[in-house]
Formats: sequence, C-alpha cells, structure tokens
Amino acid sequence: MRRVVVALVVVSMAFVVAGCGGGSETPAADTPEAEVPAAPVAAPEVAPPTDKSPVEVGYPAPFPAITSTETPSVIQQKLDAGAPMAIFFYDGTQVVTTTQRVELEAALAEYRGLIDLITFNLAPGGTAPREAELAAAVGDDLGVTGTPYIILVDGNGYVTWRFKGFVDREIISREVLRATE
Repeated sequence: MRRVVVALVVVSMAFVVAGCGGGSETPAADTPEAEVPAAPVAAPEVAPPTDKSPVEVGYPAPFPAITSTETPSVIQQKLDAGAPMAIFFYDGTQVVTTTQRVELEAALAEYRGLIDLITFNLAPGGTAPREAELAAAVGDDLGVTGTPYIILVDGNGYVTWRFKGFVDREIISREVLRATE
C-alpha cells in the first residue's frame, strides 16, 4: 500500500514539474515589451465623495438622467442650485412608510436649511393621477424598487446614499451629514 501511495505522489510531482516550465518557449523576460501609449483620461468635473457608508450599496454616482419623463422642477432646481436633497419615495397606505417619514423628518430637523426633503407618494390614489404617474416614472429612473426608499444627493449632484426599507434616524443623520459636508 505504501508503494502505491509513493508512486502516486511521484507521478503527481512529475506532472506538476512538467507543467511548470518544461517547455521550450522563450522566457517572457527575453521578449521586448511593446510600448503602448497611455490613453488620455478625462478628469471628472467634480470629484465624487471618497468615503462610503457601511450600509450603502454601490459607490457615489452622479445623479442619473431622468429619461422616461420630464425631471420634476423641484429636483431640477436643487440640482441647478447645487443644493443637497433627500428624496423620499413612500406609499401612504403602509404603516412602515409613515414611521419612516417620522424618523426621516426627525433626522433632517438637525440640518434644516442645509438639506431639503422632496417626497413622492407612490400609493394608488394617494395623489392626483398626473402626479402619481410622474412619481412612478421618476422612481423607475432612479432605481426605486420598493417603499420606503430614501435617496440622498449632495451639493455636487452625486447620489451619496440610497436605502430601501426602514432605517433609524441615527443612520440617516450620519448620511445626511456626509451629503451636506
């Protein structure tokens, strides 16, 4: 039995050694490297924030273009003015969204004047039909997948944080502080 095991080990070592350089190819160090000119890289106009929230999915990214409908004037005004904003999508018929709104408003109370709250009610019959249609289209363009959904946008027009579901005011406060710095 011992001889069989030794024979298997020897055979495996032979395959490993043969696969690690037993060929007759010229080593890579002897071949000259072709110089490839570096492509010019355009610098972004405004650098994105460097730190990342521990509860955030993805990295800060520029505010996406709203393509399915016109950008609501309140959002466009904030983007043009370079003002931070919290965009809150909710369903007025759900209890969790009512609780989330209380937490959100409590967190934003500390930062009055620094960040504005923009809300969209996605509940059927919650708002006028045209407003509900516009809110749903904006939500689709911003990647809203359910309610409650919070998106924070800093003064440079970068989405710094997004969260689906319930989140407490301490985390919201920390993220609002990051967005308003």
